[in-house]
Amino acid sequence: MQLFVTPASPWVRRVVISIIELGLQDKVTMIQTRWPHNWATQTIAFDPDFARATPVGRIPALSVKGGIRLADSMTICEYLNAEHGKYRLLPREGAKRWALLSRISIAHGILEAQISRRAELLRTVNRSADFIEKMKDRGLRCFAALDEEVEAFGDDPELAQITIAAACGFADFRYAQDDWRAAAPRLARWYETFSQRPSMLSTQPAETPQ
Repeated sequence: MQLFVTPASPWVRRVVISIIELGLQDKVTMIQTRWPHNWATQTIAFDPDFARATPVGRIPALSVKGGIRLADSMTICEYLNAEHGKYRLLPREGAKRWALLSRISIAHGILEAQISRRAELLRTVNRSADFIEKMKDRGLRCFAALDEEVEAFGDDPELAQITIAAACGFADFRYAQDDWRAAAPRLARWYETFSQRPSMLSTQPAETPQ
């Protein structure tokens, strides 16, 4: 399997954390991609291999033998969990699956707001301060909602925790001034422990090559 990645993306990070937690490192080849800052507003030239893996033109993307192309992080995580992970990160069915998907959907709201805000901040003209503030508010609102569910988190890492941790880490990386911990103090205490897992320490975000 080939996974197209970049070190800054929280979407990529949650896939790589999942790979590590499932012990699949030897089965996945990581291929670094480059993204000039105008990715936010303009079509950029893609490497041919990347373009074949994902006509959507975003990361992460997973290419699997047999012509399977998975072009978003949730689908990739579902594939790894089902085909290689024996459903350890997300149950196949039942109440627990839906409880985790509920938290994942809120964490997705944070990640989407974070990336949309980043794209707007990269604009050189016609930047919308109102939109940036709206995305900030959405993220903090979702952090506060997850704060109410921390006591229901299990002891073993699963996809909801991984996704939430990726959102927390990206908030620290790009938006430390927001102080999401003030909005979610219980979540902050949970993250302090979860962030010390080897899968988290080895996937710290870094600036994307251009």
